[in-house]
Amino acid sequence: YLSNFFTKLFHWEHWPTWIIYLPVFFYYLFLSLKARNFFFFTTANPEMEMGGLYNCSKYKQLKSIPPAFKPKTLYIKKHLPLRQVLNSLSEVNLDFPLIAKPDRGERGRDVSLILNPHHLKDYIADSNEDYLLQEFIDSPFEAGVFYYRYPGQASGVIPSLVAKSFLTVTGDGHSTIKELILQMPRARLVAIALLEKELFDAEEILPAGTKKILEPIGNHNRGTTFIDGNHLINRELLRFFDALSSQIPHFYYGRFDLKAPSEEEFNKAKGFKILEVNGVNAEPAHIYDPGAKLSKGIKTLLRHWEIIYTISRLNRLAGFKPVSFSRAWAHFIQWKTRQ
Repeated sequence: YLSNFFTKLFHWEHWPTWIIYLPVFFYYLFLSLKARNFFFFTTANPEMEMGGLYNCSKYKQLKSIPPAFKPKTLYIKKHLPLRQVLNSLSEVNLDFPLIAKPDRGERGRDVSLILNPHHLKDYIADSNEDYLLQEFIDSPFEAGVFYYRYPGQASGVIPSLVAKSFLTVTGDGHSTIKELILQMPRARLVAIALLEKELFDAEEILPAGTKKILEPIGNHNRGTTFIDGNHLINRELLRFFDALSSQIPHFYYGRFDLKAPSEEEFNKAKGFKILEVNGVNAEPAHIYDPGAKLSKGIKTLLRHWEIIYTISRLNRLAGFKPVSFSRAWAHFIQWKTRQ
């Protein structure tokens, strides 16, 4: 526990979100006063619930993505019996392994790799909300591409690109996987959750040099390393996301989480599978690179809220209105009850 404390203390990427966002909150209040509306951000993406800040349906956004660029995905109502879920999977030729995730979840909450019907049965029993079953894309390259476009412009900007390195251990020929986990600061932070999942044999001894991915879900709070990939931004990527974003109704600001067969294919904007489309809640996640400075990260977040404000103002001038207090409060209550 003491070693985990010092790992978090000296690596701000692991700090509680509220500490990092405290200056951003005060800037948001300033922008709210400037806009004369606390929910000004909801017009940044007028078709997304709350602009995509919270309690937003993942499935609704994925429906706008052409089938060639997304995994097969099923929307499942909560408490639907296993037999009916399996029938639905069979109808669309979707087989295990699968990714299960809440339709309205954030930051990797309750996202699970489902290997077989037994795992699915357990997930259904534990889930108290509608969820998605998604084809597991076993591609080695995963990234988050941040994109925004000002209303009225044909082309946008990719200001942030994060590449994801999955939590992996390398065998030494004599240590068990559990022992290797406890030797790695990043793995040690999530050791309890890792070992509870039983996705691998904790007592297995890997041959020297053999690598094993411990967590296939690419979320920071699952142990994934976020790597600044801004050097990968190029014209091919921008052209692809200009075209893709234009197919999502009134989408101007957010992040596309995706997988690609390789970094080389990614650079050519080929082989993409879009896993999620995030709105105003999306972060320019490259700031969480282990070598990034806190001051630069906060400055980047402030800049992005300035962009949100500008897009929201332009859309408001075009006739879009922010949500009412009552609607925002109802969404907030629904969101909090799921946390």
